[in-house]
Amino acid sequence: MQKRSLEISCYVCGAGAFGVFFRWLQDQMAFDDAGLAERSVFNYLVPLVILASALLFNRFIEQARSEKLYIPTDFCQALKNEGKLFAIARWACGLVMALGGVVLIATSETDQDAELLLVLALLAIASGLSYPLVLGSANDKYGKLRHPALACLGTTLPIVLYALWLIICYKQNALNSVIWSYLIEMMAIITAMMAFFRAAGFAYGAVKTWQSFFTIMMGVMMCVMALADDRYMGMHIIMLGAAMQLLLYEWLMIMNMQKKAVKPKVEKPSEDGFERLR
Repeated sequence: MQKRSLEISCYVCGAGAFGVFFRWLQDQMAFDDAGLAERSVFNYLVPLVILASALLFNRFIEQARSEKLYIPTDFCQALKNEGKLFAIARWACGLVMALGGVVLIATSETDQDAELLLVLALLAIASGLSYPLVLGSANDKYGKLRHPALACLGTTLPIVLYALWLIICYKQNALNSVIWSYLIEMMAIITAMMAFFRAAGFAYGAVKTWQSFFTIMMGVMMCVMALADDRYMGMHIIMLGAAMQLLLYEWLMIMNMQKKAVKPKVEKPSEDGFERLR
């Protein structure tokens, strides 16, 4: 499944690259000097990129289902990530988000919403540091989650982070009549929050696997796309860290897919009264 993980992850990153490119062009060409939105083809291309990405990701799910593959619902089975490379990957993803929190603290002291941004930064640091610990707990040698309460807490932190970010985004744009100036950021925040919510379902034991898989892929794509917008550098780094974390979730879910066992076909009862199995 490593090859499939690499292939699908490349498609997801590619969709994000197209998204950030078209969003950047929209920022450059679809707004006048006063910051007001103008008529532009990119106002149609940006939603089309998002829609095309959703259709592509849904196609991956249909293909996996047609091959009788499924994602385990157990936390350890679905997110198992043994080995030094995965250890480096999960710590890198976590530290990037934590770094974003540190940078945000250092650069947002004079902002009118400095208190909310401080809480956001602290949540980013906590989420980033807890991420590798949560994923590492999936590698228990007995295949059992030893501390489910801590895993639930660790997976809940990024949900709270993005819920607060949504409040900040709404507060900062409450009087902004130019919807296109903040729409993509708000969509990315909501999608990322839902993606982490779906990922937390593995720790809580209430997961819908294919919905989680789709939402996590969309979360990666939207987080990358939102990097084209203007905001604090620390918030950019947090968004990038979230994309990396969700991408690793997606990689592990694909890598740990399993194939459904084929049930033996039962022939019609023979003349001697016994059924034969193929």
